[in-house]
Amino acid sequence: MSAAPTAAAPASPSPTIAVKAKPVTTRPPNEAGLIPILEYHRITPKPSPYDRSAAQFRGDLERLYREGYRPIALQDLLDKKIDLPQGASPVVLTFDDADVSQFRYRPDGTIDPDCAVAILEEFSRKHADWPVRATFFVLPDSAFGPAKERTKKFRYLRETLGCEIGNHTVTHRSLRSLSDEAAQHEIGEAVQKIQAILPGTSVDTIALPMGISPKDRTLLAKGTFAGRAYSNKAVLLVGANPSPSPHSKEFAPLRLPRIQAVEGDSGITDWLNRLQKSESAYVSDGDPEKVTAPAS
Repeated sequence: MSAAPTAAAPASPSPTIAVKAKPVTTRPPNEAGLIPILEYHRITPKPSPYDRSAAQFRGDLERLYREGYRPIALQDLLDKKIDLPQGASPVVLTFDDADVSQFRYRPDGTIDPDCAVAILEEFSRKHADWPVRATFFVLPDSAFGPAKERTKKFRYLRETLGCEIGNHTVTHRSLRSLSDEAAQHEIGEAVQKIQAILPGTSVDTIALPMGISPKDRTLLAKGTFAGRAYSNKAVLLVGANPSPSPHSKEFAPLRLPRIQAVEGDSGITDWLNRLQKSESAYVSDGDPEKVTAPAS
């Protein structure tokens, strides 16, 4: 009687091989370089000197992409978690005031294709390696227009797109003009109002109205309003230059500079030209576990 056939041993699973992303540019790594944090306000057909048209905003994104920039979350900058392909440079997109031009619905309920959110989504669909990453610093009582849409819009930003919502105070007053108690009221109540709109939202970054600090700057890092504490990991200024690398000793998260998306000296075009000419931008080595910088 012949022996029963022996069952074959299960095949060992094939090892998973990580596919390394193609280099974005041939620029040498410089993870001690400068990082532009861009500051946008309204996206409007007739922009003031502080606004951008939809065409200008699309042009900004095209230029950034062409020159090797890729968006990262503000929180990733603060946590030193810049995970980009070799040759890519990080850029942080921020929007102040939560004007309705940043996120607007049309009468049929679709998102207006010329608002900032739709333009970011459109660009991401066109470029798979450009995720939607942005921080919206909001005035909670007027954020993105009609109050009846506010929770839906906050939820879409946070839960669908993965964007961040930051504090821009309640009334956009100069914090320096206020008493310490009133400054904490402006900051702390804004946090509570944002969290009332979207419970569970972490609010630990603030963009200063007009870039002006309170008389006591320690109140930006932490304070109390109505018996509830608030704290901030980052404080963002208004203008007028790129941020140092988070790996640099000059990196100061409670005094983060930004580049305004305007024309003229120290505006977006001026600074992108300067960074390109000087080759001083942060350039990733493609390995988030190490830091590569030119020898000083």
